[in-house]
Amino acid sequence: MADKLTPKQEAFTLAYVETGNASEAYRRAYNAKNMSEKVIHNKASGLLKRGDIRVRVEALQKHHQQRHAVTVDSLTNELIEDRELAHKNEQASAAIAATMGKAKLHGLLKDKIEHSGDVELSSSAEWATLQAAIMTALTPYPQAHRAVLDALEAPADGRP
Repeated sequence: MADKLTPKQEAFTLAYVETGNASEAYRRAYNAKNMSEKVIHNKASGLLKRGDIRVRVEALQKHHQQRHAVTVDSLTNELIEDRELAHKNEQASAAIAATMGKAKLHGLLKDKIEHSGDVELSSSAEWATLQAAIMTALTPYPQAHRAVLDALEAPADGRP
């Protein structure tokens, strides 16, 4: 599969798998010195939309997953251990980060969603699951728990 890509495209896929950042991968693979961040982002996004690039990235990711025995279960177990350690050390932000990591790993949280128009999240099963995970993570921290609950119950337009 890699032989169908240009050397720069292959370098991009390798850098993307290594860093997880398309813009950084583009900078490493192409001469982007005189490009704005927006142009780099757009070009990197364009590459990731190409079928041959996506197939190569997926193949590289699968290879790394197998080589390192990375599974959803192994990552979930690591995040559970990290969360327990964070609670033990009374580090609320680290516990929340572990919970959010689990949510992301299991497809309940996406990095960025672009949408135009109205969306009713309160009826979404994914939102309910994520909200429950957040509130559970905050249970040992009553002030943070209350603050998040208040924010979730506030009107969307920011009025009290």
